[in-house]
Amino acid sequence: MACQSESKPEAVAPVAPAPEQQTEALTPELEPKPVYTAPLTGEMQEQSDAARPLAVMINNAPAARPQSGLSEADMVYEVLAEGGITRLIAVYQSYHGDATIGPVRSIRPYLIGIGDSLHALLVHAGGSTDAYAILQGGGREHLDEITNASAPFWRDSSRKAPHNLYTNEIKLREAAAKKGYAEKVDIPAFPFLSASTGEAALPDSTNDGSDSSLTTETTKKLESTELIEPTETTGAQGTTEIERTDKAAAQSSSGSASDATASTTTSSSPDSISNRSTLSPSVSNGTLAKSNSTAQAKANGSAISTQSARQIELRFLLKSYKVGYTYNDATGLYTRQVNGKDHIDLNTNKPLTTANVIVLAGSYKVLDDIGRLSLNLNAGGQALLFQQGKVIRGEWKHDKGDAIRFYSEGQEVPLIAGTTYYNIVPDTPSFNEHLTIDGEKWD
Repeated sequence: MACQSESKPEAVAPVAPAPEQQTEALTPELEPKPVYTAPLTGEMQEQSDAARPLAVMINNAPAARPQSGLSEADMVYEVLAEGGITRLIAVYQSYHGDATIGPVRSIRPYLIGIGDSLHALLVHAGGSTDAYAILQGGGREHLDEITNASAPFWRDSSRKAPHNLYTNEIKLREAAAKKGYAEKVDIPAFPFLSASTGEAALPDSTNDGSDSSLTTETTKKLESTELIEPTETTGAQGTTEIERTDKAAAQSSSGSASDATASTTTSSSPDSISNRSTLSPSVSNGTLAKSNSTAQAKANGSAISTQSARQIELRFLLKSYKVGYTYNDATGLYTRQVNGKDHIDLNTNKPLTTANVIVLAGSYKVLDDIGRLSLNLNAGGQALLFQQGKVIRGEWKHDKGDAIRFYSEGQEVPLIAGTTYYNIVPDTPSFNEHLTIDGEKWD
């Protein structure tokens, strides 16, 4: 019997191990960090801040100086008041704190107009009859130490009344909240240049929509306000450079029917706030991007002719009151003086400084024997912008529902990031009569 041989298993070739698949480490893309800037100064901020501006009427009589808190203001407007004395409107938006602010003083119709141009909450102590007619007749939101808001104010016994009334930003916002006033509004946007880099930027979004009902309600109130004209009298006024008649004012205007109407209907009544959007289309979800319009403004601004202006001296009306601004190369800022001496902030004991000085020609008019004035905020006119030791010739314009703006050669000129002082001097006998630059009368 034949033997059957055992079958051997087939040899299997060894299989080489598959090469390890190396996974490439993916680096997550970092989202660009949001860039926030203060809407009225163009300065960098850590977070978006849509707080409503506060427009505080500040006493500028000799007995009220030095004032407190002006160094914290984003913008300061200086205008004529009765007797040739000026009044300051200090606007606070980006500052939040308990620094003393004051002395607080009374309000006039054109001061209301300046505050309204920035959609600000008005802060004052008393006012003229015409100012109260506007405030109360239109249901305007304001904090008045005399009639509706004593809580956020206090008196300093070291000074005599009426030069001793003070407040602070925290108390003002608390008082406004208790009254149910709008905490956020659409804030007019300004073009800015960085003082160090020259980069252009527009302000961050000023309203995230969380309180749009408040903003809309406030806007509707102000739009429905009936503008009330003061009654003018023609008694003895004393000597003044300011024109006193509508005829003289009309002759100094361009002669158009619209200009004449603006002079008679808006000189003492503020513009009502419109619901006009002021946000750049490049702002999205609170993140700021450079916009084409701002880059264009920068290009236009750089092409505008300038000349040196390191020392500025302004005269409003009284020969005994002169305002000066001296440029400092080290800081890139102008230091403010009054009658040749540094204008000091009492809180810091340091001089007031500003990145921009704008001098505007204003059409003032005396209304009565007391010397109350009106100021046409819609007229526009000559203006000069001082920044970085140079001066730019131009004009100021003010459209309804918007802020007062400076233009040169048809383009809005960007401001240097920082504080801006607006000085509205009389346009009579001429704008140039009130200006001395680098020791020479302006021509």
